[in-house]
Amino acid sequence: MGRKHSFMDREFRTPAFDADDGGDFEKNLVFVIMPFRGIEMTEVYAAVQDECRKLRLNTRRADEYAGSGFVIREVVELIERAEFIVCDLTDERPNVYYELGYAHGVGNENMDILLVAKAGTELHFDIAPLRVQFYTSAEHLRTIVSSSLKAMIRATRQ
Repeated sequence: MGRKHSFMDREFRTPAFDADDGGDFEKNLVFVIMPFRGIEMTEVYAAVQDECRKLRLNTRRADEYAGSGFVIREVVELIERAEFIVCDLTDERPNVYYELGYAHGVGNENMDILLVAKAGTELHFDIAPLRVQFYTSAEHLRTIVSSSLKAMIRATRQ
C-alpha cells in the first residue's frame, strides 16, 4: 500500500497520520484473504470473484500463483499492491489474522478493507471492535460485497 502511516495512526489520530497520503496501489486489484479449505469456502471465493468482476475489479488470492514461490512474499506483495482487500475471518485462521494485521500495519485504512465472516464466527479480542459484516450464505455475501465495494470505491476515488 505504501503509506507512511498505519491504520492505527488514523484511528487514534497520531501525528504520523497524513490525510493527503493516498498510498501507492494497483487500481482495481482486490486481494482476498480467507481460509482455503472446504467446498463452502470455494463458493465464498466464487461469490467474491463474481461481484468484483461486475465492478470491473480483479481478484487475487495467494493460492493462485503457480510454481514453488515463497508464499509469504507473494502475500505481502499482494497486500501492499491491492487497492482493496476483502478479508474473510471465518474459521479464525491464524494466517488470516496475521495477514489482516500486516495489511493494517502497512497503511491500509478502513475504507480499503472489507471484513466479512460467516454468521456464528467468534471474533478474537483485537478484531471484535472492528466493523465485520456477517453473511448467512454465498448469496447474502454477494449482496454485502457488491454494496460495500461500491461504497468503498466512491469513498476512496474522490
